[in-house]
Amino acid sequence: MIAVILPLSSFAQGVDFKELTMQEALALAGKEKKMIFIDFYTTWCGPCKMMSSEVFTQEQVGTYFNRVFVNMKVDAEKGEGVELAKKYQVRAYPTFVVLRADGTEVYRTSGARPAEEFIDKIRKGIDPKWSPEGLARRYKKGERTPELVNEYALLQMETGNIELGNQVIREYFNKLSDKKRVKPENLFLYTRYALNYRDPKADYMFAHKDRFVKENGREEVESLLYNWLRQQIMPFVAARVVSDMEVNEGEWIRLKEKIHDADLSNGKILAELEEIAEVRLKNSMKDYLDICREKFPQLEDRDCFSILVGFGVLKEQNEEIRQAAADLLRDNLNVAEGFNKRVLYSIMLDLEGKKEFRLRAAIDAVKKGKVIVSYFSKEKFVQEEHEFDNHVLDISMAGKDTLSAGVRFLCDELATPTARGTKQNPHFSFMIVPGEFAVLKLDLEKGKVPVVKWEKGGPVSRDFVRLNYDLLTPEEKAYNQLMIDNIIQGGDIRNYPEEFQRSFDANKRKTMEFIRNNPDSYIAVMKLAEHYIWFDENETEDIYSRFPANLKGNSYGRIIAQRLKRSQDFRIGMPAKNFEKKDMNGKTVSLEELRGKYVLLDFWGSWCAPCRASHPHLKELYEKYKKQVVFINVAQENVKDQNEARKLWKTAVKEDGLTWTQILNNEGRETCDMIRLFNISSFPTKVLIDPNGIVVARMVGGMVDAGEVYGRRNTDYDSLRRDRLIKSEKQITPPKGGVICFIVG
Repeated sequence: MIAVILPLSSFAQGVDFKELTMQEALALAGKEKKMIFIDFYTTWCGPCKMMSSEVFTQEQVGTYFNRVFVNMKVDAEKGEGVELAKKYQVRAYPTFVVLRADGTEVYRTSGARPAEEFIDKIRKGIDPKWSPEGLARRYKKGERTPELVNEYALLQMETGNIELGNQVIREYFNKLSDKKRVKPENLFLYTRYALNYRDPKADYMFAHKDRFVKENGREEVESLLYNWLRQQIMPFVAARVVSDMEVNEGEWIRLKEKIHDADLSNGKILAELEEIAEVRLKNSMKDYLDICREKFPQLEDRDCFSILVGFGVLKEQNEEIRQAAADLLRDNLNVAEGFNKRVLYSIMLDLEGKKEFRLRAAIDAVKKGKVIVSYFSKEKFVQEEHEFDNHVLDISMAGKDTLSAGVRFLCDELATPTARGTKQNPHFSFMIVPGEFAVLKLDLEKGKVPVVKWEKGGPVSRDFVRLNYDLLTPEEKAYNQLMIDNIIQGGDIRNYPEEFQRSFDANKRKTMEFIRNNPDSYIAVMKLAEHYIWFDENETEDIYSRFPANLKGNSYGRIIAQRLKRSQDFRIGMPAKNFEKKDMNGKTVSLEELRGKYVLLDFWGSWCAPCRASHPHLKELYEKYKKQVVFINVAQENVKDQNEARKLWKTAVKEDGLTWTQILNNEGRETCDMIRLFNISSFPTKVLIDPNGIVVARMVGGMVDAGEVYGRRNTDYDSLRRDRLIKSEKQITPPKGGVICFIVG
């Protein structure tokens, strides 16, 4: 069945989305003599959510769509939606597809739009006259009405034919008479297709301003002229060093003439910006900041914001300039709201060399006490002591980067004696984010895991609490309490490997789901960087592509991008690199010579406990599939001496009873480094290669079931991989010490 997002109560007002299979929808459309409207969406898509909450709920939208269509919402990543999205080649979200009752496509469009514009778009799209074919036919026949030209040009641009769309507009504009160029029906040429003042269409409006004003009204025309000029002057006003801008003096003179010739009724602000630019061009940063302070009261908030956001380049200036810029920022933070305000605040703190975060937490259990806040900064462990009173913890933290911190309560009322003569104090974690704050409610009890409840604050801190507390699974809660119980009773938590494994698996599933469903979250980016190995690179690239630019550009986003770039040639579906290495018996092993067979490479080391723990399972697989799959173990020892490496390797092979092909990567590494060749970053890693030499599976920290893959060799490997990720693959119960070893050196 296709999922429904809107509640039933909304149908009377908005679009009635039916909960139907595709087959049921086709039958209903035939019976009611309607077409089918499909909204292809995903749960992580912001514009999809906007259309659902702000457009489809409107009465006027519902009136039209319920009369004309059988309406369906299709989650493109779940159930039948996966196949439907593939069938109708949906590559962007939201995508809206209109079908006839026989399933043939009539029209499609993508992207969020206001209600009236969306209705008009769909209405025209299903009208043969305004369909893509109809538009093309009418245009080729020579029809050139303003409405048709606009729709036809937009169609070209929406389908990727940008140059053709621009050509349509240029040809239409060039053939218009002077009389028609200024008419209201042709104003779309300037509002939609003239992006800057250098455009010939914009130049024409400047030259014939009075005629445009007479036909279209002063406010409409001067608003366009003002925005073009404002856009052009802002680079000259920016704080960036002028010499780096390679400012053309002639261009500045021409721009000033344009501003003066325009003679705009709202041109005073442009004049103020011009004064700032004149000072900036003289390259005195102190004078520049002084005139900014003088002129800001006369400027619009958006202009102040544009100037202030450029102050980030001043962090390389001397201390006097940095502080002056920071002071100006502090005095003008209110020119922006929400995210933009946080941007300015962050720049201000950066100029001052500090990052600030405020944490406020209500504590019912204790009125007064102390806490220790601990975190790593610049790879140094920092501990700060803070006092609280009247049941309220209120602290301000300073740090260079966004980082997680732990709070430990030192209050006697909450401390629980342990069997080893120490005390167990409640503790919780939070995220320090420059310019953010967090307000929490804490439920604290002796010997119990603290309950952290989010109340309000910044999005990064909120998502941290969501993931680590709100979304905590029963398995994680049980293990967390087990750890505290062991501390109090003097036990050893390592005696509970099964409980650990259940908690680990639950955390993995939860974290992976969070990453997939929250592409706008800083925490999702951070967790993807931390748990990169949990995902196949193809899925990682898909997730990364949905991150906004600011998250792609942070430290975690850059790490992911670097890893993706490095892995380009090593992913599932790519040809495996050939290698030639000597095995334990001195025989040359070549991947090329193994073509026609499945090959399973197991990268390990004698020092890697999880690797050694996986060998019994590997032996089982070998006995079961040795006729279909060539098993090759590739060891990497973390010692420089070749003799020592060989000794450690051989001993481990003998102890673990590995009877198939064994390779020591340390030997001959200068000519063939298999770790680098297969982009191995952690142990254990298994790589499965099909008979055609294509990588079909990679598994880190666990074992690929070679038999399952072999048995399904004719299936879509991407689908198989995705299914295994979603279901969480079988993990080897780790020995004490963890499930993955990272390569050193």
